[in-house]
Amino acid sequence: MATAMAFKPVLNLVAAKAEQRRYPRFEIDAMYSSVSVQRTDGSGGQTALDGHAYDISLGGLRFELDEALPAGSRVAIEVGLPGCPQPIRATARVVRVFSAVDDPGPRRMAVEFETFLGASRDMLDRHIAQGWLRPARGTARPSERAPSDPMTAPIDERRDLSGDLRSIAG
Repeated sequence: MATAMAFKPVLNLVAAKAEQRRYPRFEIDAMYSSVSVQRTDGSGGQTALDGHAYDISLGGLRFELDEALPAGSRVAIEVGLPGCPQPIRATARVVRVFSAVDDPGPRRMAVEFETFLGASRDMLDRHIAQGWLRPARGTARPSERAPSDPMTAPIDERRDLSGDLRSIAG
């Protein structure tokens, strides 16, 4: 018991860091998604760049394009999700561009949604609620975890199986 108590502050720190996001993220299979991005701050011309999405939330999107957009760029974005009847449309701001050294290949970046267009926010919310997307690793809140999955449950919620084994052996 003393050992479990020694790790509790570390676990609380990790949990607090994971919960800094306003909305939980959900994974998207990149091969089944599409992203079209066009800069709206006047410096990107009228050409849309196409790529793939990796995860999405009601707050933003992580995706890749063949070329990086500068952090801070304002963009119009359209995301095609598997099972979603229409693309999600929004305006957004590039908040992160992953390092080319650490992440070679197509440029991964993240945007924060500023405004959803039309019914896109409601459509995304419904799509998530209907279970089309799975929670991203390490980001699901306890209420969104599958209760039967002991590997994703917080340590203090995991069942102690030693009692079960004693009852079988005894």
